[in-house]
Amino acid sequence: MNLMLLFASLAAILAVAGLVWLLQLGENRIGDAEDAARIAEEQVAGFEAGPVLMSSDGEAALVEGSDGRVVILKRHGAHCAGRVLHKPLRAHRCNAGWKVETGDPRFGHVSFALSKQDADKLLTMM
Repeated sequence: MNLMLLFASLAAILAVAGLVWLLQLGENRIGDAEDAARIAEEQVAGFEAGPVLMSSDGEAALVEGSDGRVVILKRHGAHCAGRVLHKPLRAHRCNAGWKVETGDPRFGHVSFALSKQDADKLLTMM
């Protein structure tokens, strides 16, 4: 009887995991530039989004505001977390692309996978 209960529980867990995957409930990537701009405006009061620099993997974005502020976004669990950065931005090249330092030890640095053209954009934002 205990073995049957074990298999029934395992089947129920797999069914729920399959349903979550099918409905894409765990997906929280930053979809596109419009999505990043909307998230930045929701996270920072009074922020009006301008140009957006997206990581090619959808994990992070830099959103420049009309007032010169820059909001950095990164995936954080089921949501996106954001911070306002002050210019000049501190970024350096690493093996996986670029790392942008936030100055907030709890938020940490944010990694960006960028094409050559987008890396040039990052350098002009600095």
